Amino acid sequence: MENMKKNKRYVSLKLSVFMILFSTSCTKDFEEINTNEFIFNEASPGALFTGVVKNTLDLVGGTMNDQLYNTYASFYGGKGGQFNRYFYTEQALDQYWKRFYVNILKNNQDIIDSYSDDSNYSNRVSIAKIWKSYVYSILVSTFGPVPYQEALQGENAAAYDSEEFIYTDILAELKTAFENLDVSGDTLAHDPIFNGDLTKWKKFANSLRLKIALRISEGFPALAQQHGSDSMANEGNLISSNAENAMMKWGLEQENWSFNYSRYVFVEANDDVVPYMNLHFLLNLKTYKDPRLYKLVEPSNDPITITDVVFRSGSTTEKITVEYELPYFGRPLGGNAGVEGWGLNQNDNILNGLANRRFSRPKLDLFMAQDMSYNIITYAEINFIKAEAQHKGWGGSRSAEQYYYEGIDASFQQYGATGVTEYKNRAGIQWGTSSVGDRGLFGVVTSGISNDPLDKITRQRWLASYNQGHDIWCMQKRTRALPLIDQFAPDGATGLDYAPLPERMVYPPLSEGGLNNAAFQDAILNLGGNTLYNTLQMNKSEDYSPVQWETLVPEINQDFGTNFYGDSEDDLIAEGVNYKII
Repeated sequence: MENMKKNKRYVSLKLSVFMILFSTSCTKDFEEINTNEFIFNEASPGALFTGVVKNTLDLVGGTMNDQLYNTYASFYGGKGGQFNRYFYTEQALDQYWKRFYVNILKNNQDIIDSYSDDSNYSNRVSIAKIWKSYVYSILVSTFGPVPYQEALQGENAAAYDSEEFIYTDILAELKTAFENLDVSGDTLAHDPIFNGDLTKWKKFANSLRLKIALRISEGFPALAQQHGSDSMANEGNLISSNAENAMMKWGLEQENWSFNYSRYVFVEANDDVVPYMNLHFLLNLKTYKDPRLYKLVEPSNDPITITDVVFRSGSTTEKITVEYELPYFGRPLGGNAGVEGWGLNQNDNILNGLANRRFSRPKLDLFMAQDMSYNIITYAEINFIKAEAQHKGWGGSRSAEQYYYEGIDASFQQYGATGVTEYKNRAGIQWGTSSVGDRGLFGVVTSGISNDPLDKITRQRWLASYNQGHDIWCMQKRTRALPLIDQFAPDGATGLDYAPLPERMVYPPLSEGGLNNAAFQDAILNLGGNTLYNTLQMNKSEDYSPVQWETLVPEINQDFGTNFYGDSEDDLIAEGVNYKII
């Protein structure tokens, strides 16, 4: 026991119901200032792990999700900031990197190192290894090759390991953790994910393995199929209901408030910086009359008025022009002003000059709450993953079509939305059908869905995974299947200048260039540079042709708003819409 104590970390901790009160800033001389030299407070694995989860949540589900991932996934539209214009700040990158390695991975490794030799903590060590694999899966899919084998050893210098090596190891770790977890054994006293339910931890480990396997299936097909097929063969050990969803949750105490609440509700009331829904995301909800729209999105505070053409009441031939307010309205990712390269000036663009309050925000009680949740893997998502895995030939007990429908059912259930049967029967949503859809702002992309299974699966996974920006960004980089528009005028200038979706985030030149420069330079050399567009091995590269936007002929239009309530005056009356015939 004495020997074990030497390896343990002694800290002063104050626990709440959900989260450890663990700050990511202002920690200089923390231990020296806050430690009583005469009284040792031994940090249990549960206490340390709660702090690890809180820091992961604040970073992956908070800061980075807000600044990078949700825009990259086209959940947010037109939000300000360099990252959202597909630039970056070196200072922010430096902070992200340090928080990954110091606040999260180092503390998590302390659990593994301190308790690996004690059989009383075997399950807790397995849980820490699952979390290590989860965090590294985010790191490597965001940055590419990163320090892995030599990291967390107390030295500044650490070589960068390849994507393939890291994925090979974390997938093996997840398989071993799944096999080693004993549901009748020890549990964490403060488990902020599953409240000590080891069966759910086993399902999470296996589900995460399948998710990562699919993520790397383009770059490492043999490795992906090995683990994907094995996970599908253990289908009963995958997340099988919404009650088993893996999520992190903030708390109601002020020090544990969610990033979104602290940033956008409590501190910042400036409409210029708050997140607003992406126009193209809302277009896909609107086109198919998706009931989840009302569960995910707040109506505009100051709705715009649109002009629409509908059938006159009682007629199927005579049409009238009407005006009404559009309550659900998203911002485009780019091109909010004129795009001169397409011959469109600011006067052509009906969105130009609109205040942010005219656009819809994410649902406040879900995505701006003090104790909001961040989803790691949901039952809906795992069904869409299984659908694509089955489509790839990785096995499964059902067809890709069945998994696809079960994913839609699970998503509707998750958000308490009704009308799922009618929704699944709509053209484009129904398996084997296609739809034309509505045109986006410039008319060069639509919400249409082909009868290609991959088109359907990825589209529904996107719609079901709102706020899981990192997951959808990775899915898009792998499949290139979502019809997402690039960021136009990324520097704020007019013209046809645009920035494609970033392939990665760059290594932090301040910390790594200073403290780990030799390995840092080797990594850049091996990757071919340190830009947003050095392609990762996991990303789709073969047969991928980016859209040649300069060759397209755009047309400003209102398709994104027309027929919101239906295509007839009777539909407007039935919905209680206050409209005017013009």
